[in-house]
Amino acid sequence: MAQLDIDFSKQYLEWLKQNIEQYQVRDSIFRITLPFLDRNNDCVEVYIVDNGDGTYQITDDGATINDLEFSGFDIETSERRKKILNSIIAAYGITRLDTNELVVKCTRDDLPLKKHMLAQCMVKVSDMFYLSKNTIQSVFLDDVQSFFDANDVRYVDNICLTGKSKLTTHYDFAIARSKKSAERFIKVVNNMDLNAARNIIFAWNDTKDMRQPEAKLYAFIQNTDKKISDDAIGALKEYEIKPALWSKKDSYISELIA
Repeated sequence: MAQLDIDFSKQYLEWLKQNIEQYQVRDSIFRITLPFLDRNNDCVEVYIVDNGDGTYQITDDGATINDLEFSGFDIETSERRKKILNSIIAAYGITRLDTNELVVKCTRDDLPLKKHMLAQCMVKVSDMFYLSKNTIQSVFLDDVQSFFDANDVRYVDNICLTGKSKLTTHYDFAIARSKKSAERFIKVVNNMDLNAARNIIFAWNDTKDMRQPEAKLYAFIQNTDKKISDDAIGALKEYEIKPALWSKKDSYISELIA
């Protein structure tokens, strides 16, 4: 395979730097606008609060969960939805307050990492909106896990990996290497569009530099009630990320159990 003369990690960090905006709200509070889009195609915003003792608190100010509730996505009346929400925020090391704020505490040294993890968590939680459609009878993440269990796929769930840039990316599942296959990682995507594809591509190219040379990424995509953008699928393939359409899930079993 031809090697591309591109430093993907450097490219990713330059893209982040060029697209981040910082605004000082008050003496001890800063608003950071990040180039990650939520379900409304709005940039994710977090607030950094300087506690004055060498520690910081990073918060979404309640925007993520409140937006879901204002849009008619009721979390509190569904034990299933609460379970999924709690699982997501726990996977990213985030805390949910009674005010619906998603927060994380940190020091100056780990502030960039914690900010990155909160932003990923916000996008993942925002994606829960697509579970509110009447045609979706179960949570897609659960469906994928049940599919793995039924077919004896030996996986570990909720994996966080540090990339070349020192940023951490969350993966829903990982499958250890075997005599026949290299290690495999899985992202589960309810709503695949070009923005989601771009985020996956940049994160994976940062991550894979620190993994085995033949490591693979699968994006399991919910497509049973929607048409997926050909451009998004094409972008994943261009960077050797395998789009695994849910409607064709059985065709991936042999690869996953190898």
